[in-house]
Amino acid sequence: MLVVVSGLVGAAAFLPLGWWPLILLAWPLWLVALRGAGWRHGRYLGLVQGIVFYGVGLSWMDSIFQQAAWGLWLILALFSWLIGGIIGEVSARHSRASWLAVYAALVASAVEFVRSELFWLRFPWQTNGLGLGPTWLSPWIGVYGAGFLVLLAGGLLVSGRKFQAFGGAALTLALLALGCFRPPQVTETTPPIPALAVQSESCDFYAYHEMTVVRPFSKGIILWPEYAASFDIQSNPKAFGMAFNLARERDATLIFGTEKDLGGDSHYNQALTLDASGIVGSHYKNHPVPFMSDGVKGRLALPATTRFGKIGTPICFDCDFTECVRRMTAAGAEAFAVPSMDAARWPARQHLQHAEIFRHRALENNRWMLVCATSGLTQLIDPHGNRIAQLPMLKDGWLETTLFLRSDTTFFTRAGWLFPWAVCALALITTPFALRKSNALNPPPQHKFEP
Repeated sequence: MLVVVSGLVGAAAFLPLGWWPLILLAWPLWLVALRGAGWRHGRYLGLVQGIVFYGVGLSWMDSIFQQAAWGLWLILALFSWLIGGIIGEVSARHSRASWLAVYAALVASAVEFVRSELFWLRFPWQTNGLGLGPTWLSPWIGVYGAGFLVLLAGGLLVSGRKFQAFGGAALTLALLALGCFRPPQVTETTPPIPALAVQSESCDFYAYHEMTVVRPFSKGIILWPEYAASFDIQSNPKAFGMAFNLARERDATLIFGTEKDLGGDSHYNQALTLDASGIVGSHYKNHPVPFMSDGVKGRLALPATTRFGKIGTPICFDCDFTECVRRMTAAGAEAFAVPSMDAARWPARQHLQHAEIFRHRALENNRWMLVCATSGLTQLIDPHGNRIAQLPMLKDGWLETTLFLRSDTTFFTRAGWLFPWAVCALALITTPFALRKSNALNPPPQHKFEP
């Protein structure tokens, strides 16, 4: 019952409900259930928690993958299965250990990071840090660092030791305060860059071109969605000429999604940047979406050098992960223009959950970010992760706004991104010792001497 409730309240922390304080309750409930469960029963409890947590929170997968969604939920739940088994076994061996809460947070955080960023089927949704939302922690230790603190607070709270419980309560209150008093909206004094984002589900190059031509916009950045040209535009002289002429006539920088043909059935998913001088930037998607015809994995993450400054152009799923936006920022990106795609046939709750992730990337790296999606959510995000402007979902339209450049970098961009790697290293180092049999469970024999 505890692990089922844990899965339900954890899922409720994410949109569309978005009851974020519940993310602070999910782990303590689960940890109480795991205490002393052992390897076998701990795995069962973890599997149940994972199926409920991911099955409810990511229920929209059923609309996209049909029966295969059950397989995806099960794969995600296997990471909860592993967490449950390890913590169940270690807590059975060391039920009175003072370090148990810290170790449990290390293991759960490390497995979450591996599941999200390192596993071959990487899917960084529904992490504890995302559940907490954008806070002042993000520019320092990022979303995974915030998630570790969520786990640590819950573990200390139910540790059974008075001193640790006070510490857990204090940390929980601090996290609640960070959630209630989030970074304020940014007011810039630097010169603005006009920007126009065109949202349409048509996925047709000529439709995007026509929608842009009818707008009296010039001398700025024009952004179209991912796969706005669902073909290799550089091998199509007519379409490429139209895009180039649009950029030249409007004295604008045009950024849009297209393909780079590699021969056969292979291609790169490309973000192309054009201005009056021609191609000034090209980015190949670093994180193609699994199980979809999303191209070959790109390796580089560099900004495009435009007349307005260095603009990062990660593509959609690239921004779900911490490293692509961070690498572009470290390489000099001063703002971001992101072509994205969330199909209209996908449920609205998928669009909403995806849109939240961009806020974390903007805050982690202290950068303005304009996201242009096919059917939403097209949005402008400030360097504090606040959504400044947006278009209604599932409707064609234009978002005319302004971008600003920033050159300073956060601690996260410079070094804080290493936090989850340090957590993984500590979890690996400490686990062999944690799995050693406790002397407390097998006390040495008492010898009785008689005269």
